[in-house]
Amino acid sequence: MRRTGYLHLYGLNLVFDRVGKGPAVVLLAEEAALWPSELPQGYAFYLLDLPGHGRTGGPPLTPEELAEYTAGFLTMLNLGSPPILVRGVGEAVGKVLAERGFRVFPGDSLTAALLRAFGSARMAPGGEL
Repeated sequence: MRRTGYLHLYGLNLVFDRVGKGPAVVLLAEEAALWPSELPQGYAFYLLDLPGHGRTGGPPLTPEELAEYTAGFLTMLNLGSPPILVRGVGEAVGKVLAERGFRVFPGDSLTAALLRAFGSARMAPGGEL
């Protein structure tokens, strides 16, 4: 079940969804709705609506500015440095985050990205992601 959360950061109310339980994984695109409604079990997915997109208001921002919001989001939720899977606008933001040392993976295939992020030792019950 998706649970919606709100986080006030740098003057904006960021809207995000949280799905599942387990190690944290951030799914980063323009908005949470761009990710599948069914996500693999065994992970706590955080799906952020970037500023200026989806349910989060604000003006259009550069990838560098969006990366600041993403890094602030991770800090405020005390998520550490989870893998970040990217699509769409998230790809440009992901490049900036990768330059800053975050673990960023293409999110076209969730299964493949999760395998790269966690390795084959982190398999869900039944041997599938």
